This record gives sequence, structure tokens and C-alpha cells, in this order.
Amino acid sequence: MKDLPKIEDFKTPEGYFNHLPEDILSKTEKTESSFKWYRYAAAAVVAIGISFGIYQVYTPETDPLMALDSDVNLYIEGEYWSAEDVLSLAENPDEILDEILEEETFIYEEDLEEDFLF
Repeated sequence: MKDLPKIEDFKTPEGYFNHLPEDILSKTEKTESSFKWYRYAAAAVVAIGISFGIYQVYTPETDPLMALDSDVNLYIEGEYWSAEDVLSLAENPDEILDEILEEETFIYEEDLEEDFLF
């Protein structure tokens, strides 16, 4: 123990405690002001989350049959499939052909009525 250097008592610098409260307040004010944008960012995230949730709840879902029908039309128009290919995939192709004939007949009859009306 004799080899250890003698440590003198610690002394505070002059006027240290006179400026201590002001120094602490200036440091906390800077820290507090730097967290203000975190509050705005958190509020924005919450608002976006609520908006997305409302959008998901109140958005009507598309009919899967309508989406399938439009996909089939795209394949036919893109000449990937022919009408015969589509009919071969159907469970009852005769029913589909009857519906098509009925639609075309109805349209044809409307056109005839318009032609004869003056």
C-alpha cells in the first residue's frame, strides 16, 4: 500500500453550483425539443393505420366470377385461347351456347325494332 500515490481531496470548480441548474435546464430543453418530431411521426403512423383499416373494412370486394370472366376475355382477345378452348373447359358447354344465342337473339330483335321505327 505504500506504493500507491496519495490522492488529494476532490474539489469542485469555483462557481460550479451557481450555474448547475441553468446548465441542466438547457440540456433538458434541447432533448425535449428533439423529441417533438417523434410525436408527429407517431401520430401520422396511427392516422395512416386507422385510414388503412377503414379502407379495408368499407371497400367492397369484387365478384370473383366477374374477375374470372374478364380474365377469360383477356385470354380470348390475346388469342391464347379460342372460344372452343373455353367451351371445352366448361362443365356444360351447351348451356353456355344457349345463353350466348339468347343474348344475340335479343340484341338482334332490338336492332330490328329500331330499324322499323321511324
